[in-house]
Formats: sequence, C-alpha cells, structure tokens
Amino acid sequence: MQECAKKRKGGAVCHGAAITGLDACRMHAGQRADVAKAKGEALSAWSALHGEPTVSATEAVLGMLQMSWARVHLYAGLLRRQVEEAQDAGPGAGTAEPGEGVGHGAGLIGVTRGAVKDIGIYATGEAVRGLAALEAQERDRCVRFAKVCHDMGIAEQQVRLAEQQGLMLADVIRGTADGLLSAVLGVLLSGGDAEQVRRAWPGWLERIVPAQIEAVAGGER
Repeated sequence: MQECAKKRKGGAVCHGAAITGLDACRMHAGQRADVAKAKGEALSAWSALHGEPTVSATEAVLGMLQMSWARVHLYAGLLRRQVEEAQDAGPGAGTAEPGEGVGHGAGLIGVTRGAVKDIGIYATGEAVRGLAALEAQERDRCVRFAKVCHDMGIAEQQVRLAEQQGLMLADVIRGTADGLLSAVLGVLLSGGDAEQVRRAWPGWLERIVPAQIEAVAGGER
C-alpha cells in the first residue's frame, strides 16, 4: 500500500495510507475526500494505460468524464436497440416462455429462474437485465465525474485558457495587419502599384504570420 508522502505539522512524514493514485492521505490531500478519491481513480486509470501518469489530475479527471460520457451514449444506444428488438419479437420468439419477449418493459427486465429435480426449471421472479444495469451505473459515474470537474473548477480553467488563447490570436492578427500595412506602404511610397502589391502579398503572409505566431507564443510581445 502506498504511503502518504506529505509532512505533518511537526515536519515528519505522515506515512498514513495514501489515496489510490495519489501520494497523500485523505487528511493531506488538500481537498474533500470524494474529490481527492475521484482524482486518484482517474490518475490510476491513466497510469494503467501509460505506465506512468503523464497528465495532470485535471486532465485525467476531464478525460475520465469524456470517456464516461461516450460510454453512456454507447450503452444507451445498445439498450434502445435491445428494447426495440424485444418489443418487436413475437410471442415465444427466442424465449423459454410464450410472451416473455413482448410487452411494456421487454428488454429491460428479464425473468429469473430456478430448478428443482422433480419440477424442472421454473420462473422465480424478475431482475434488471445486465445492459440496463450497466447503462444506469455509467450514468451515475458520468454525473459523479461531472460534479468532481465542477468542484475542481475545470470549467473556469477552460474559460480562462480560451480567453488567453483569444488574446494571443488577437495579438497575432493585430501584428499581421500592422506588418502587411507597413509592407504595402513601403511598396506604394517607393513608386510601386497595386499589381506589385498583389504579387508580393503571398510572400508577405508566409513571412509575417509565422513571425507573429512565434513572437506571441514565445512571449516576446
């Protein structure tokens, strides 16, 4: 079992039982236990695929949410098809008892059976079919990861990132426009004409745009 690597108030290492996927126990995770546990589960899942965690907790939780969302849609589609096929089946078609495959709820609920030597196989009741249970479990999991993402402030982080990218794009556009204006004025002031500007335009774009992107991405502007 992995131990907590965080330090206590006195400076000594905790050594308590760490949350799976994290290097901290529930007391030193710095977040609510359910949020920290979900982060640990997400990182553990990524680690199982890649050997070592190569993503942040935020990226891992968001990835698990996207995966769960995709599974919900997959299971829902399969479940709908299962119900439709069961509704369309004729009485006794592919079933042990007449009428089992038709009617309201067919494809969602299955008959459970028992067996006795003298009587044989007989119906004992009903139970939710496996696919219906899987779909319900995945819906609950998807909502749980969505709540964790909300508690971690992932939506706010994405908004801030989008705002930063928008500002960077605006800087690139502004710098490109200034560069093209300078180039056009240079041609016109030297006695050139519109045809000369048209011929030079592609070359200006190839030179100015990459230079502006590099300047903005490198933080030079």
